[in-house]
Amino acid sequence: MKIHAFKVEKSDCSIPFKEVLQKVESEKSLKERIRLINQTELRAESIEQRNGLWLIDFIRIRTDHGPGKVGRDSEVEGFKFGDEEGFGEETAALFDPDKEYILVQYNHSGVRAGSMADYFSAYDTDNLYSFKPKYDEDVERRLINQGITRKIAFSLDITKMSEQDRLRGKSLSEAIEYGRINGADKIKVEISVQGDRGRGLIEKSLETIISLQKIVWQNPDAVTKLEVSGKENQDSITEVLDLIAHRLSVEINDIEVGPDLRYSKRDRWDALERARNGWSQVLK
Repeated sequence: MKIHAFKVEKSDCSIPFKEVLQKVESEKSLKERIRLINQTELRAESIEQRNGLWLIDFIRIRTDHGPGKVGRDSEVEGFKFGDEEGFGEETAALFDPDKEYILVQYNHSGVRAGSMADYFSAYDTDNLYSFKPKYDEDVERRLINQGITRKIAFSLDITKMSEQDRLRGKSLSEAIEYGRINGADKIKVEISVQGDRGRGLIEKSLETIISLQKIVWQNPDAVTKLEVSGKENQDSITEVLDLIAHRLSVEINDIEVGPDLRYSKRDRWDALERARNGWSQVLK
């Protein structure tokens, strides 16, 4: 089970994040908790407080084509569903209200962090939340200290991008549209400068980097590369910072699946709390 950390940020007009969690918790009807996010039904199915932390289990409701049940000596067969039933993809999250970080289980088929932020933004009117990925502290320091940025390189997989991703990447819209109308599957872009002109590259390209990061938060498969090359000063060695590979993450490898071949909610919540305790000096 892989876990990523995100800083919870809100707009000036939004209520504190823990207050929207309280609103979701107070809604006892599971059906009323459903919100349509990016054409998909999402629900904060379980939400409770433990040791001063908020524990949440998200469900992505899926009623389209799914897997079957199979044995080594029996043919695959489908599951039997009742009316309004389908597959439920589970993703656990933990919110630390003191440090305002949310830790999210990575589930390729489940609810991504960006969709969680959209869910809570849509739960009540006039709220806007975003989850900003936490990077390895050394990478954050090196990016901040880059006095001269020489090159920004990124790659997009157009086949994995949704319409919402294209809206998030407004500064990239022309390149994305050019690739789309020409039938391209992937776009690779490099922006580079020489000499002291690199001092202004990071500022001028900040909107592009932010747009790419927003897509990564929501749909990691759409951005396959995001690297910034630079150095602290003219006498330093140029280094490459990988803003995808160096996101803060941890893998928990001692969780066992139950007889239903699922990780239990409690085990996933325990794993998130272990990750949070291990990052106590990192999440500031």
